[in-house]
Parts: sequence; C-alpha cells; structure tokens
Amino acid sequence: MLRGKSLVQLYIVILALLFCLSTSAFAQNCPGTVAGQKQVYWGDLHVHSGYSLDAWGFGTTASPSQAYEFARGAPLRLPTGEKVKLDRPLDFMAVTDHAEWFNLMYTCTDPGANEHPYCDILTEKNTPTEGLEVFRNYVVPTITKAIPAPTLLCKEQPELCGEAHQSQWQRVQDQTNAANDPCAFTSFVAYEWSATPDFSHNHRNLIFADANTTLDAIDYMRFPSPEKLWAELDRQCLPEEGCDVIAIPHNSNMGDGKSFDVETESPDQLALRAKYETLVEIHQEKGNSECLPAFGQTDEDCNFEISLTKSSRPATPASYDKAEWERMRGGYVRRLLLRGLYGYQQSGKRQVNPLQLGIIGSTDNHAATGGFVDEETWPGTVFGSGDFDRSMTRVAWNPGGLVAVWAEQNTRRAIFAALKRREVYATSGPRMKVRLSAADAELSCDVAEVSKPTDAIVPMGGEFSSLSNNGVHLRIQAQADHTPIARVEIVKGWIDGGELFERVEQVWTKKTGASDLCVVWQDKTTSAGSPAFWYARVLEAPTPRWSAFQCQAEGRCAEFPKANQWISERAWTSPVWYLPKVAL
Repeated sequence: MLRGKSLVQLYIVILALLFCLSTSAFAQNCPGTVAGQKQVYWGDLHVHSGYSLDAWGFGTTASPSQAYEFARGAPLRLPTGEKVKLDRPLDFMAVTDHAEWFNLMYTCTDPGANEHPYCDILTEKNTPTEGLEVFRNYVVPTITKAIPAPTLLCKEQPELCGEAHQSQWQRVQDQTNAANDPCAFTSFVAYEWSATPDFSHNHRNLIFADANTTLDAIDYMRFPSPEKLWAELDRQCLPEEGCDVIAIPHNSNMGDGKSFDVETESPDQLALRAKYETLVEIHQEKGNSECLPAFGQTDEDCNFEISLTKSSRPATPASYDKAEWERMRGGYVRRLLLRGLYGYQQSGKRQVNPLQLGIIGSTDNHAATGGFVDEETWPGTVFGSGDFDRSMTRVAWNPGGLVAVWAEQNTRRAIFAALKRREVYATSGPRMKVRLSAADAELSCDVAEVSKPTDAIVPMGGEFSSLSNNGVHLRIQAQADHTPIARVEIVKGWIDGGELFERVEQVWTKKTGASDLCVVWQDKTTSAGSPAFWYARVLEAPTPRWSAFQCQAEGRCAEFPKANQWISERAWTSPVWYLPKVAL
C-alpha cells in the first residue's frame, strides 16, 4: 500500500497526466471537428517580410508579425505607399525569410542599427526606385557563387555575426509562435535556404511542424548543397526532441535542372531526399513549374505563365540549344515525377521513390502580403511595382498561387499532417475546391460514397501497390470559385521498358462552364508492374491577366502586347501513385 510521500507523488503524477490529456484534447479538437471528416484550408507557405534582404532592399520594412496580421485580414501599407487588404484572410501561413541574411539584417537594420560603412547602401537605398543598387551590392555577391564568401562584417566581427544570426532566428520563431492561434489561424516556423549558384534557383523552404525546430537556421553559406542541407537537418532536427520538418523546392522553372540528381545520388542521399522533400511548389510569382515541351515542339499544354532563368531570352526552345533546354526541362514538376518513377524502379529492395512529390502553390511575395493573389488588384511584384513602366519589366511574373490542404481542423498538427501525407493541391490564385480519389475498382459520384471514403479509396498524395484487371478508376470533384470551371484533365506519367511516357487526357469540358461537378474516369491502359502516377488539372474559363488590367488602366496595351493577355487560372492536385513491388 502506498503511504505518505509516495501517495502524494502518485497523486501529483495523476493530476499532471489528466492535465496533459485535457489540454492536449483542447488543443487538438476545434469546435465542430468530426474525426475523419476533412475540409479545405487555404494558405501560403512562401512569404517574405522586411527580414529578407531582397524584400528590404525594395522598401519592404514590415516584420513577420505584421505579415501574419495581414494574412488574418489586417491592412498593410506597401513600399509604394498604397494600403492593401485581403478580401478573404488565409487559414495558415509561413513567413520564409532568407536564412543567408539573418546576420546582416539584424546587424545593419533593426535592432542593431550598425554604423559600419558596409551597411550604408543597405540602409539608404532601400526604396522601390533604388532597390536594384541594394540587390547588386549585397544579394548578388552573397548567394550566386558556388561557395559564397561571408560578408565584410562577418570577416571583421565573426563572433558578432554569429550572435546576430542566432538572434534573428530567435526573433523569427518568437513572432511566428505568437501569431499561432489554434482553430482560427495557423502559423508555421520557417525560413528559406537560398542556393542560387550562377543565378540558378535551387531554393528550398523549410517548414517546421511546430515550435520544436533546429537550434540553427541552416543557410546556403555554410551548407552549399541540398545534400549538406539534408544531412544537417538530420543532425539537428531530431524526432526524439519533437522536431519534424519538410524541405520544399520551388522555382524549378528557374533552376536549370540542377539539384535533382536522383540518377547519380547515393542510396543514403536518396533516402534523405525522400525523407525531407515530400512536396514541390508548382506555381509562384516567378512563374509556373509544371512542364516544358520537348525541344523543338510546340505544346500549348505547357504554355502557362512561363518564366525562364535567362529572362532576357524569349521563353521558347529557339532561344536555347537542345542540351540547355532539356536540362531545364528535367527540373519541371512533371518531369521530376517521371524521374521519380525511374528512381523507384531502380531502387531494388529499398523500394524508394526519391521524387514522390505532393504539389502546392504559394506566392513568394516580397511585400509581406501573403495570399495577395487577385489579378485585378495585384500591383505587380515588389521588384517592379509603383510605376507602370517598371512593372512591365517583370510582365512575365504573376501574383503567385495558393496551397490548399484537406485536413480535419485548422491546427499545426492537422495541417502539417496533411502536408506530410501530400493530401494537398495548388492553385494559381483562385480558391477552387478540388479533390482527387483513386481506386482499382469502380468509383461513382454517389453522394453517400463520396461522403464516406473507405480504405480502398486512395486520396490525392496516396499510393497503391496492387492492380486488378479493371484498371485504375479516378474521381475528380471540383467546385468553382468566382469563375466557372471550363475543363478537367488528367495528367498521367508512367515508365515502361525503362522509357518514360506522359499523356494528358481531357475528361470533362463544357462550353458554358460549371460551378460544381464530379466526374469519374477509368484508365484502362495501365499495365500491372509498370509504375505510374496521375494528377488532375482543373481549368477555369479565361479571365484577364493582372498585366491586362494595368495596361488597360494606363491606355497603353498597344505598347505592351504581351501584357494584354487572358489566362485560364487553374488547380493542380497532388498525384496518386501506382508503385508495384519491385522485383528483386
């Protein structure tokens, strides 16, 4: 029998356990939550505040806290002086400031206000009109070299520089955690690893599951390759300490095909890639990364918001040699998914698909205005806004996209779990509600079946390993935002005999469009034993592009014919995969 001190200790343990259980339940169960019942939440996982040098340089001074306030519906003043506000606040967001400049921004701007001459241009020329001088003097020298040299400040005062880096990382965490409001708004601690060797964008956004993060913000200066990034994440982000993180590649349209070398990576590198890189950003303000046509071919399927690394050249194969074009093409999302199938087939007993990527969109907004994607009101990127002629120098850019997740509730745990299982999709801005399901048996649009998914039905982001003689059945559900849906397509990729194939199937279209639809399509061509994937692409009826609104308002569309364009906004679901067991 327990007596005295032992009884008291047991009583305390029981009370603590009950408290933890009750607070955990409170934190994880929002009002109206029903287990197994998911809904769509809208967010942006790629936003920059004034803590990013390239945002600060063009006049953005808003802090991460102010960026989160804007995401929740508060107004914010742009560097041009214009005040803007979201019509529809976001459900979740991550401010992803560049880790490479944490020390510099802390030392030269708030709160350091260092008087060192090295800071002069940074603090005196940070305006929309003079920002290019900041860009040339600080951004280009630090992140476009294969092994970037430290800044002058870090050479002279290495201890101060290290302290500044840690202080800025702590400020980012503090402001992000303070903004998190379970059930109402989710903020994710995050930053960007910004590898840009020779101007090739090989960047990754690191999104942490909760407040348990790496002690250090891992930057490209000290860890100048994806392999070194993953290895350092593996060293610092320990599951036993509650740390979990996703590394999301973006702008593969401007990456020149680099940093996805799955054909030559070691088994350990492939395992780390598969562990951390479970998502890819398909659309943002610097262009779309879905696909490029094969060299010398015209492909309207891939002709949406194209913006290439060499922006001075037209975005056509004629401006590149074949090797350069095909290398760029190899980094686009559709080709990456295909290369993943090849890697899976070659993986033997490891049974690893190194590029099993879910698909998201985000903005890469550099004005601290995440989710500001409306074509009619977007003023242009911060790198060119405030002046019509300056905006037209970035006419190939766009407002960016959004990420939608299917989750049970709006909490860090639920949203991050949806990201990890890839039950997510991207849009180019509109809030279309889209769902893709797959099975190797017949599906229907019957309301009872749709509302009660079973284990036999694979959601977007999922996989199955066996295939019946009935082929693959896909169900696409879509609800329009403000503009009717005009077309639904299935994009299929597969490998057969070591050769990669892709095909686009139009599975639904209607001249007058639709606001709500469900369509079932059967793929009878998939062979048992041949790895494959399918994702849905849902297109709206055409509407004016942001640049058309601007040139029409100025009465200058004749001078800028590329500005006066209409586009079909769209959504891309994460794929479903058929990954049969590899014969050993």
